[in-house]
Amino acid sequence: MSRTVPAQAVGVGVGAALVAGASLGNLGANLMPVLLPGMTDRFHLSNTAGGWVATVQLLTTALATLAFTARVARPGRARIARMGLLLGIVGMGLVFVTPNVAVLVVGNALMGAGLGISYAAAMAAIASTKDSDRASSVAVVGATIVLAVFVIVLPMVNDAWGGTAGFAVLALCCLPVLWLVRALPDAAAAKEEAAPKAAATPTTFLLGLALLGATDQGAWSYSEVLGEDYGGMSAGAVSTVLSVSSVVCLAGVVLSTWAVRRFGRLTVIGACIAAEGVCKLVIAAFPWGGYYVSAAIIWQVCYMGLLVQTLAVAAAADRSGRWVAACGGAVAIGSGLGPAPSGWALDTFGAPMFGVLLALTTAIAAIPIVRTLRSVREEESRSCEPALQH
Repeated sequence: MSRTVPAQAVGVGVGAALVAGASLGNLGANLMPVLLPGMTDRFHLSNTAGGWVATVQLLTTALATLAFTARVARPGRARIARMGLLLGIVGMGLVFVTPNVAVLVVGNALMGAGLGISYAAAMAAIASTKDSDRASSVAVVGATIVLAVFVIVLPMVNDAWGGTAGFAVLALCCLPVLWLVRALPDAAAAKEEAAPKAAATPTTFLLGLALLGATDQGAWSYSEVLGEDYGGMSAGAVSTVLSVSSVVCLAGVVLSTWAVRRFGRLTVIGACIAAEGVCKLVIAAFPWGGYYVSAAIIWQVCYMGLLVQTLAVAAAADRSGRWVAACGGAVAIGSGLGPAPSGWALDTFGAPMFGVLLALTTAIAAIPIVRTLRSVREEESRSCEPALQH
């Protein structure tokens, strides 16, 4: 006999837990632009030194997420999420009170590891819900809104109290999350009869997601530079465009869900990746006025749609949650590694060739992603055939 945990509906409690977990995993990548200045100013770090500190946090988040993919496929996700949260809170506290750069680096490493562990638990929990499409949409949309609020609030906190005060606010905000994560849907547990072993996440699929994440984060990191220095736009105009695109991107969730019903998930994912590649080419090679505005908005809408649909496919392919957690870790690794080579490529080859490289890299990343998703769809079709014959 085996004991299974029934799939849970995405109600208020489950939704809040998923949003909290998704927000934690993206804190570094989304909030680093407003957290990094406080660290560099407090310790008078150069841009290079500050960049290394940021890289430590981003990569530990990604590596911790990947390291815990197997563990969060088993029961006890809420406990694992709380463990990660406590580790992250300790790290944030160290960054806030740190007396020197060495402790600053250690604090960022602990914070990144803790956030990655909690993120893995939350992403895996998506696969244990009754409707993984709805669960992934709620997690992504909710996290986007939460992080947008932090982007507005944290600069005010740093201006008011200086230095690394933003980390203290983040630590305080993590305290109620210790209670929220109790609602994370848990994995099934087998007693006397072993449960079927989940298939390992294809390595090429994860490499494709990491490469795509690197091109997205790399292009996004220099989107302001491209608009101002290469497109001749004002700082205010570029800031407005990027802010609007960060909000309008939520439309990608609704539009992709509608498109999936009409055209099929694989077609929509392929179209989103193709549109992303074209937009990254345009925003780098033709960063002027209407081209820049249109490319930035379409790019972010497609990115959001692609993210939600990929998570939904991963959740459907492996109900243990291992695939979803691994996907989150792969994208996080790419995001952490993307800015450095992107900056080098921009400085070395110039903006037009940088755009060509982004488009080509996006196309290369699409090959293993689309192939894996096609194989998942074929496997689902084969599994449905016996049922249809009855």
